[in-house]
Amino acid sequence: MKALAGLQARFQKHLLDGDPGVIADIAGPDDAFRQTRLRIYYSAYRLRLIAALGVDYPALEAFVGESAFENLAAAYIDACPSTYRNLRWFGEGLARFLRNDPAFSQQPVLAELAGFEWAQGLAFDADDAPQTSFEQIASVPPVDWPGLRFIAHPSLHLVESHWNVIAIWHAHRDQQKMPGPVRREEADTIAVWRRDFKTYFRTLDHDETWLWRAFAGGAGFGDACSDFAATTGMADADAAQRAAGLLRGWVNEGWIQGYAVSIES
Repeated sequence: MKALAGLQARFQKHLLDGDPGVIADIAGPDDAFRQTRLRIYYSAYRLRLIAALGVDYPALEAFVGESAFENLAAAYIDACPSTYRNLRWFGEGLARFLRNDPAFSQQPVLAELAGFEWAQGLAFDADDAPQTSFEQIASVPPVDWPGLRFIAHPSLHLVESHWNVIAIWHAHRDQQKMPGPVRREEADTIAVWRRDFKTYFRTLDHDETWLWRAFAGGAGFGDACSDFAATTGMADADAAQRAAGLLRGWVNEGWIQGYAVSIES
């Protein structure tokens, strides 16, 4: 068994980084023959990883082109060898790799597009969880609303983007000509979530982004509305009305898993 384990370890090392140590274990008349046999498995393994990345990042592949995507994926495989038993998670670090690697960091649209597509996958795969109705929240007595806090649904993810990643994604989905990269001075916040077995996304207004982050950070409704009014320059009543309207929309979209009431000091 020890001999088999050693052989398997040497073979795995060859697949992961091309280590030649396993060549002597391969049957054949000479090293050239053995290397050819090994190359079949080495190439097949990498092609499988590249194909998996293509499944996770179809818009990115369409945007850069098949050949460039293969080169990009090969560079990622070399820099970030797989440590996962489940192939689903191999592409988890692609956006980070594209953001930091000198060969790709000069094209930041690539990292942002990868991050947007990965967020869609995370939303789709997120754990099932209940979604609160607005009727449930509305049943909270008015006196308790200042201490009302919300629990985000696990499928919800926010993505920051300076680039036109949504337009690129739509062009791929609709099989239209790809637009060129367009950068905005101020980043958009894109919400990605799942509802009824389907993934959705939309760009948030800036005040909506601020308020959602306040709630997601644990702020109670009363404190969040007060700070929201101070930040936006709204009157307190207008800020509370805007917050209540946004909250209703979030509940209808399935962003809220639950809520809790705490006593405000």
